[in-house]
Parts: sequence; C-alpha cells; structure tokens
Amino acid sequence: MTTIIALAVAIVPGALLGFALPPGRYRWAAWAAAPALTLGLTTLAMSWLPKLGLPDSALAVLVAELLLAGLAVLGSRLVVRGLVEPDEAGVRPGLRSRLRLPSVRPHWSDLVGVAVPALVSVAFGWLILGRLNAPPGWDAMNHGFLTRRIMDTGSVLISSACTTGATDTALSCSFYPLAANVSWAQAAELSGGRISTVMTAWSIILGPLALVAGVYAAVRALGGRPVVAACAAAAPAVLGPMWLSVVTGRITEQTAPCVAGAVALLIALTLRGAHPVRLGLLAGLSGAGIVMTHTYDVLFIGVLALGMAVTLGGRPVWRRLGAGLAAMVVAGLVPLLPLIGVLLGANGERISNPPPLLGKYGESWEYWVTDPQRYILFGYPQVGGRDFQLDVPTIQVGLWIVIPCLLLSLFALVLRPLRWARPWLVAGVVFTLIGFWTSASDSPAATTLSSLWYGVRERVRSMIFPVYGVLTVAGAVVLGLAIAWLASLLTARARALRGSPVPAAVAATLVALTLLGLGAAPDSWHAIRGEMKNRSPLGRSYPEAYRWLQRNTPPGSVVAYDRHREFMSWSYADYDVPLLFGIPPLPGLPSENYEKRWDAWNWLVNNENATPAGCEVRRLNISYVVTGKRKMPGSWEKHYAADRLAASDRIALVHQVGGIRIYRVTDAGRACPGTS
Repeated sequence: MTTIIALAVAIVPGALLGFALPPGRYRWAAWAAAPALTLGLTTLAMSWLPKLGLPDSALAVLVAELLLAGLAVLGSRLVVRGLVEPDEAGVRPGLRSRLRLPSVRPHWSDLVGVAVPALVSVAFGWLILGRLNAPPGWDAMNHGFLTRRIMDTGSVLISSACTTGATDTALSCSFYPLAANVSWAQAAELSGGRISTVMTAWSIILGPLALVAGVYAAVRALGGRPVVAACAAAAPAVLGPMWLSVVTGRITEQTAPCVAGAVALLIALTLRGAHPVRLGLLAGLSGAGIVMTHTYDVLFIGVLALGMAVTLGGRPVWRRLGAGLAAMVVAGLVPLLPLIGVLLGANGERISNPPPLLGKYGESWEYWVTDPQRYILFGYPQVGGRDFQLDVPTIQVGLWIVIPCLLLSLFALVLRPLRWARPWLVAGVVFTLIGFWTSASDSPAATTLSSLWYGVRERVRSMIFPVYGVLTVAGAVVLGLAIAWLASLLTARARALRGSPVPAAVAATLVALTLLGLGAAPDSWHAIRGEMKNRSPLGRSYPEAYRWLQRNTPPGSVVAYDRHREFMSWSYADYDVPLLFGIPPLPGLPSENYEKRWDAWNWLVNNENATPAGCEVRRLNISYVVTGKRKMPGSWEKHYAADRLAASDRIALVHQVGGIRIYRVTDAGRACPGTS
C-alpha cells in the first residue's frame, strides 16, 4: 500500500494537468512528464505557501498541488481557444460540454510498446534493488533525515529540514532542492509506511516507468515506429548507469535523468506545437520541478529539448514560438521566485572538487570515450575502477554488441528514418565533451560549469545515462537498414524491404532482446546487486535494533552513533528515533553546533584526548550510544576504539542485537560541573 500511495502522490497531480490539453499527442506528452509536472506543482506550493502565511506541511503542499492542478484544468476548459473546436455551424460548445473530459483511447501497439519495457525495467529494478531494508548509499540516509525533518517540523522550508540534528538545531545549508523529499514525506504520512519504502519505490518503479514513458513518447513524436520506440525505452534498463546512480543513495540523481526525455519533449512541443501557451506553462513548471529536485539536470534537458525542437517537422511559426517561450519563462520563474536569493547565493552547495585529471587530456579522453567499462552492462563497476566484470562472458558479449551499435548510431545524422535518435546523439556527444573538458581543465569557465555538479565527473555520466541504451538501439536500426539494402541489391525479392519499417523493427528487437537476456543472466547483475547489499542495512538485526530504540528512547532525547557509517541513521528516518547528527554545515555557515556534537560523542566513547563534554551531553539530551560491526564501504574509519569504548564508565551496555550494541549513557557521561 505504501508503494501504491507513493506512486499516486508522485503521478496524479501532474497527470491532472494533462487534461488542460486536447486529446492526442500533446496530452500523452504531458502524461509522460507527469512526475516532473508533480514536482513542479510541489515546488510552486512549497515556495509560496510560507510566503502567503498558509500552512506549509507536506500534506498542505499536497492539497495545494491538487487545487492548483484542478484550477489549471478548469481554466483551460473556460478558455476554449485552440482547445475546443466549434461545430459545423461555427458554434462553440456550451459550458457543460467544455467541462466534460473526452476519453482518450491509445492504439493497442502503443499500449504494448509502453507496458512491455515498463515491466522489464521494473523487473531489473527488483532484481538489483529489491528486498533491502532501506535504499543503499550514504546520501540515502541524508535524504531520509531531511524527509523525516519535514514530517516532524510540519514545514517544507529548507531551514526546517536542513539542520545539524534533531535537538538544539542549527541551519546547516542555505539551499537544498527538496521537492522529491516533500513527495516522500507526503506518501509516508498518508500511508503510515516507512520513508525507506517510499524511496525504494521511486528507485525501482517510478524512475524506470518515467524513463520508459519519456523515451517512448519522444521517439514516437519524432517519427519512430512503436517497436523501435519500445526497444529504445527498454534498453536503458541494462545499458548505462541507471541503477549505479543509486549506489551512493542519490535517488534524485536517478529520477531526474529518467524524466529528462518527457520534459525535453514538452519544451520542444512548446516551441513547435499548436498550443504554445498551454504547453509552455507546463514545460516551465516541469523545469522548475527539476531545479528543485536535481538542479543541474536542466542543462542536459535543455540541450535535448533543443535537438528535439530542431528535429520536429514543419516550419516554425515565430509568433507561436515567442508565446511559448514567454509562457515557459513565466511558469519556470514563478515557482522559484521566493527561492531566487538562496538559489543564486548558495555557498557550499557550489563548492567544486578540483579537476581529477588536470592537464591529462589523453587520460581524460580514455575515461570519457575509449574505456570499455563505460559501455558494459549496468555500467558497473564505474569507469576507471576495477575491471573484474570484463572477464564475465555475458559482459564481454554485450560489449561486442554495444560498441559497434554506438559507432553505427552516428549515421542517425544522415539517415531520415533515424531522425528520432538525433537529439539523443547530439546531447550525448555534447555532454561527453563537457565531461572530457571539465575533467582536465581548471579554466574559470570549466571550473564554473563543473561546480554545478561539484566537479564529480561521474555525475555527468549519470545525467546522460539514457543515451547509451537509446543510441545502441539506433545503431541496431542502422545495421538492419544496411542489411536490407544489401539484400535488395542481391535479390529482386528483397527490394520491397526498401522503405519498409520491418528491417528496423527486427534489428532493434533482436539487439534489445539479446542485451536484456544477457543482463538477466545472474553473472551480469549479481555484482551490482552485491554492491547494493554492501551499502545498505542488510539483515534483521537492524530493524530489531531500530524498534528497540523506538520503544526505549525517552521523549525529547537523542541517540548518538558514528553518523552514517554503521547505518544507524535509518532509525530516525523510519522509526522516528531522534539522532545526534544531522546534516553537517556547509562552508560559509557556522560549525560550532556540529563540533559540539562530536565533542559529546568523543567524550562518551572515551576517545583519546577527548575534552570533558558532560554539559553538552546534557544539553543535547543524549540517552543512548549505538555501535555496529558493518560499515559503509568507502566511509571514514570509525570514530571510536572498541577497547576504549568498553573501558568507558560514561556508557553501559544494555542491549545487543547481532553485531549492534546499544549503550545507556550513565551519570558519569552526563556529569556537568555546577549542575546537580
């Protein structure tokens, strides 16, 4: 039930906006972008409700989303120009007829073309990410904390969510895109379920479904046939780092590229379509939703949208184009106006890592283009990491299919049947070159651009991950067309294949089915599944320990732990056990509050050279200390020594579940001079 509610909350408000458009491809395009439109409505509501002095809880935002969507649809019914055509006598329908929502009956081939890749993508999501106690990764716990703060404070303000901890809070970041977190809080409150369940539903179901709908709609709108569009929508399930982007816990890093195709199509239809104002309002709104979900993905979406607009048939009508641009700018700016100050003035959020390959353009080219790990199934392991997967037969066979197809996809620039692939090809090449440049250059322009993704080059790869699968299918189509052409030269019977959609459909299907079959082989996905398990609280010990803390932690007190290192953060996100550590303050913000928390931790676990901090333990109201045996891969070394912790008289062991130990803070740990 939690999963169903999470999907409904993320899709329904945006889907309602589709009824502001006439039946046909425009409405289907809006429905493909429904998750992004919902995020746009969320952004509009969470930005303006506090400014207007109205309740700004997560559920209040949901009510506002539905009201705004309803008002938009009602307004579109009343303003009938271009939406409701007059009858044969030139008379426009009456009010009752305008308010009626005509049914939309898709062709069976399109239903199958969306349903099959959707089921395939969700199945792979379940194989790789299903059956875990919580989403994997460090940042998943950050997002869980932010979401629980939204629920606990009853406010969607950044200053309410982004804090140093659950008690004695201090602002820890001036800007954070929280639209997805608000949606997770809405679903968790409505269902009474776990935040981790909602987040997992986004990773396994919502993101992949949005990707399938967006790619399919974009390919069909640009002239692709249903079978080819279905193959293009299914291929990213095994090609590109769609699942790997979740390994660090950034579910929004997966979601934003998944909706990129649909949002880009909305923008392109705004510039070239018959309803520029209505489409522009929806496109701008969805763009604002992306800014408040995973900000820098708007760059890829913009390039992809421009390519689609150029590829769409017909001559541009400049008056419509201007009206669409104006509507898009207005709809994009209005939701963000209350946040413009913090958005432009964000400090630590724009700190960039130095170029990892400064001046090494040859190594940068290898990283971005020639390293075969860039093109392996599931994109795991990451480029430049261990290459153990290259010895797996299914991975090797996949490479022999993918690399030639990607090279053949370059012919999309000259072959008209492949014009649907041109925007993806151009966008992929542009951002591959950007990644190559920013990885090796420290010029002001490169540094400024890469600061949008903190200089982490792998995030560029995640931003464009649908490109790998879409272009592989495009290359397969080129191969099919070439074989048909050769056959037509050799035999008169094959001349009927010229101009026929059959060779393209057969080639795309064969390549897609082969790659999906290779991906389904256990040897292909077991490695990335193992990485997900290593980065999540695996086993029954964790929920049992979380529930014990939920039952025994006194009201108003907090639990100390070695931050995210041992997965204890989920006890707050899922079981509402307040924890000592929240989000660390970013550069430019005061850090004293967070440093005091570490002083209290060091004191309780009896670390060497720890300063007496019993007063801080009292002030922060720490009741328990928790430690575990498992640690997050790649995280820091633990901030305590087992022998010194065991010798500490400031805590006493009261409960143990598997490798998780729970200690009660003693009077010695709370000793504060001058306090009785």
